[in-house]
Amino acid sequence: MRWASGKKGNSELMLKIDMHVHTWYSDSTASVDEVLEAARFKGLDGVAITDHNTVVGALEAERKRGDLIVIPGEEVSTLHGEIIALGVRSVIPKGLPVTEAIRRVHSQGGFVVVPHPTVPFIGTFGEKIIRRLPVDGIEVFSAITPFPGYHFKKNLRLARSLGLPMLAGSDSHFPETVGDAYTIVYSEGPSVEEILDAVRRGRTKVGCRPSSWTFKVRMLRGFFASLPWALLKRRPVPL
Repeated sequence: MRWASGKKGNSELMLKIDMHVHTWYSDSTASVDEVLEAARFKGLDGVAITDHNTVVGALEAERKRGDLIVIPGEEVSTLHGEIIALGVRSVIPKGLPVTEAIRRVHSQGGFVVVPHPTVPFIGTFGEKIIRRLPVDGIEVFSAITPFPGYHFKKNLRLARSLGLPMLAGSDSHFPETVGDAYTIVYSEGPSVEEILDAVRRGRTKVGCRPSSWTFKVRMLRGFFASLPWALLKRRPVPL
């Protein structure tokens, strides 16, 4: 953790947190211990554990975190597409309408992020839909997506047009890719609540580099194998 000067001369923490990490409790090859070890090796201050439709890995990481910050979370498969829930410790069931899933995240005091919004097939909510949803932030950089620089520019424009906070994460599914992208958060303290409050106020910057194509290819193989079934299950968002 590093200290930075606040707007009025007060000191605040400058934290490097990978906001989108998976473990082997969903579809990653990485155990919780491997994720935490990789985060320390990469010089991160913390990680958000966002397994698909489970918080088991996140709660295990909280118990084992040591000197790291762990933001418990979940990547929720709603009826209409995926959202990331940060700061939740009780699972949000998959298959809910997106508005109901968001309501349940907020009822836990959580923060809702739209992941990889402009990536074809992966991003599920366009700008018109996002404007009608009570989401809290936009993932502007995901290290595992193809052509991340191109989508980074599109996502930046989207977040700015919506006036929403910007976050970045590795979307890591392998120990080696943890920390390839992260969010720099300027927070008054190291607690999960203080960090999410800082993100809500837009006190963030993006630190990023793309993951190696070796890992992207491995990721895409599994994604395209499951894509037809995922598209069949997905429903349009009622506007």
